[in-house]
Parts: sequence; structure tokens; C-alpha cells
Amino acid sequence: MARSIAILMMLEGHFTGAALDWQYRSYDYFLFQLWHLLHGLTSPLFFTVTGLIFVYLLLGHDDKPFFENIRIKKGRKRILQLLFWGYLIQLNLWSIAKSIYYGSNFQLDWFYAFHVLQSIGVGLGIVILVYGLYKLINFGKLYWYYLITAVIIFAFYSVMKDHIITSKALVESGAIKNPQYWPPNAPAFIQNMFYGKFSDFSFVRMSGYTLLGGMIGSIIRINEHHVKKWWFGATVIVSGLLISIFIRYLFIWVDDFTEWIGLTTHGVYELNSTSISRFGQVTVLIGILIIVDKIFHVKAPLFLKVGQNTFPIYVVHVIILYGGIFGFGLKPYLINRDQEPWMAILIAAIAILLSIVMVKYIEPLTNLYNKVLIGLRLKKRDN
Repeated sequence: MARSIAILMMLEGHFTGAALDWQYRSYDYFLFQLWHLLHGLTSPLFFTVTGLIFVYLLLGHDDKPFFENIRIKKGRKRILQLLFWGYLIQLNLWSIAKSIYYGSNFQLDWFYAFHVLQSIGVGLGIVILVYGLYKLINFGKLYWYYLITAVIIFAFYSVMKDHIITSKALVESGAIKNPQYWPPNAPAFIQNMFYGKFSDFSFVRMSGYTLLGGMIGSIIRINEHHVKKWWFGATVIVSGLLISIFIRYLFIWVDDFTEWIGLTTHGVYELNSTSISRFGQVTVLIGILIIVDKIFHVKAPLFLKVGQNTFPIYVVHVIILYGGIFGFGLKPYLINRDQEPWMAILIAAIAILLSIVMVKYIEPLTNLYNKVLIGLRLKKRDN
């Protein structure tokens, strides 16, 4: 249910965001405030649930040695798939073709951008490595390993976020010409993974959610006989609320302490308190879904199937909306943040409907895709 909600929220957010006119993007409008809040929750929800489901399924085979665990094998395959498609959909064949036709130089900097799929892939890779460390040490509970690793990554991103803000301020003031990307002097391909020109979804910013999701998945697997009980869902909700409400005050205390011992400047960790608050909100939603499932025993095959096919939905929507691979999509040729609210809502609704129809008939489409791949492989062998 959580994966289905996350991917539908993503579709709504991206299509509405691509269509809605600038004049309506104001916090004077309550609906825009609500939309912006929910849109900001989508990525944390998706990354958290990805880690949750992967670790929950992974621990179903915990009696197997690390390299014999079927989920490890599937995880490696999925990571390669995510990285491959993540970079492939950033191609712009139309732009490349025009450059070749006119004999002009073309830049491929944008091809090295680090976006959602790549970040999920790296996040899953870290989840697997942490699990491998847990199996090697063979001590304690797995959820502590994920929690500690997530805290380290979030702390590192807090320092990096302070660096990013300082760098942008120096550029705006004219003190320096170019942002101070990190790691310094590293290839753009590497910098974008951390802080570069195209670091839309730096894994340092997003992997913490995947690890915290892994922590929840581990806890749920250990307590799976209690998940359907009222107290479990209520505990998850209360935990999420406590995180959302009090994490900022905790970070302020950490900032005061680290500043006092001379480790950081003022307010470094508070900068990232919003990210952890988002995780708290995601935790509340997961707790609500646990209770909803307990009460209603949700049996909605098509809705749940949407959550099982988030990967093809994401790839297809990037191609159609943003012109992934081919270089021409709905944005900016048909819609470019120039629509009335009702039209933006309609466009998002149509996109969601078409995605659900695609999922309904995903099996024959997948078979066709596999036949094309097999045909290409056989033709390559013959040549």
C-alpha cells in the first residue's frame, strides 16, 4: 500500500508541478501549501519504503549464508538495473542528433546527473553492505546497524549541506565564480553523487531514508506476529510523531554541544532536522496503514499491483513527461508551468489513470519487452 501511495503521489506531483502556472505557486493559497507539503513527502516515503520492503524480504532468508540469500542476488540485479536505466533515461538523442547534423559540439554533462534511480540503487547497495557486516560480526540486532549507519550518513550530509549553503552564498556575493563542488577536483560523474552541478538526488541526502526503512523492515520482521495488533500500529504512529515534533530540539542540543567542543560551527545539524522530521511523517503514515490494513484487510489487487510495478511506472513517466532518452516530452513542448489549476489537476489525473491501465496490462507488455531483448541478443550473436 505504501509503495502504491508513494508512486501515485510521485505521478501527481510531477505532472501537476510541470503544468501548474507560476502565479498559483504561492503560500497564500492553502491548497498549494498542502500540495507542497505532500509533494515534499513523496521522496522520503518512497526511499523509506524501498528499504523497508527489501530488508523485510531479505530477513525471510536470514538462515542462508550471505551469498546464497536469494534476496542478495535479486538485490544486486536490481541495483545494476537501476543504475543502467537511471543513466539511460537521461540521454537526449534528439539533441545529440541535431549536434551531429549541424556539426556543432554537444555537452554530455547532464548525462552524468545523479537522480532518483541511481540514488535508490546506491542506497540499496549500502543496505546490502550493512547486512553483510551484520552477518560477518554476528552480534546484536540488525536494526541497530541500520540506525547507526543512517545517523552517520545524515550527520555527514548536515556538514555537506552547510558547505553547499556557504558555497552558494559565496557565489551570490561574488567572492567566487563557481560553486565549490565536492569532492574537489573529482570527475563530474563522482561529484554529482555527492555535491555537483547535477546532484538532484545525492545519495548522501537520500540513502539515510533507505537505511531507516531497512531498520523498520527489520523491526517488523522480528515482530511480525504482533504487527496486526493495535498497540504495534499505535507505537509506530507515536514514534513518528515524537520524531517529527522533537527532532529539531535534539539537533539544536547536538549543535550546541559540538560547537562547544569546537567540532562544528553553529547550527550545522539543525540544517538537516527537516529531513528527519520527514522520516517521522513517513513513519506516521506507515503506522496508519498498519491500522488501516488491520481494520479493513485491504484486498485491492490492482491498487497493490501498482506498488509492485513502481520501476516501469517511473521510467515510462520520465520518457513521456520529461523526454527521457528521445529528447522530447510533454514538458516543455505541451505543458510548461503555464496551466490553470483545474487543468493541471486534470493532466495529473489522466497520467495516473494511464499508469494504472499500463499496470493492469503489464504482463503482455513485459513479454513484448523481453521478446524484443531476446531478438536483439540473437541478432547480435548472428552478426
